[in-house]
Amino acid sequence: MTGYIVVISCLGYAAFFLYVQLGQVERIVGTMDTQTLTPDQIELLKDRIIRSAVQLKNEMLGMALVGTLVCIIGGFYTVSMIIKPLRKLVRFAEEHGTTELPEIKSNTEIKQLATAIAQLTENSKQTHPLEKEQPQKTS
Repeated sequence: MTGYIVVISCLGYAAFFLYVQLGQVERIVGTMDTQTLTPDQIELLKDRIIRSAVQLKNEMLGMALVGTLVCIIGGFYTVSMIIKPLRKLVRFAEEHGTTELPEIKSNTEIKQLATAIAQLTENSKQTHPLEKEQPQKTS
């Protein structure tokens, strides 16, 4: 959940920054009167537009790098907090509870699932001996 908040905040910042930068370019272009401008003024406006465009490019590159880092960190978080515990639970369930239940450190739905699987395994261990005894008594 925290990752989503960070990403949304970064995107909000990026949108605001790009809006401001494009507003500056729009203001520069909107105030130009090509018929009354001297070559020096045209050169000055050209430099300002180029500087704004370069700043926009750099900002977009920075946002791309930050977004990539957030994705990588989110991927590691997903693997460590979700995928690995689920794999341990699958292994535990496949072995019908013969191994030790993996310890789940976080208090999430995965821990609830681990507890439910442990209870199910314990219940099935208690019912299997009764099922084995019943067929032996009837024969």
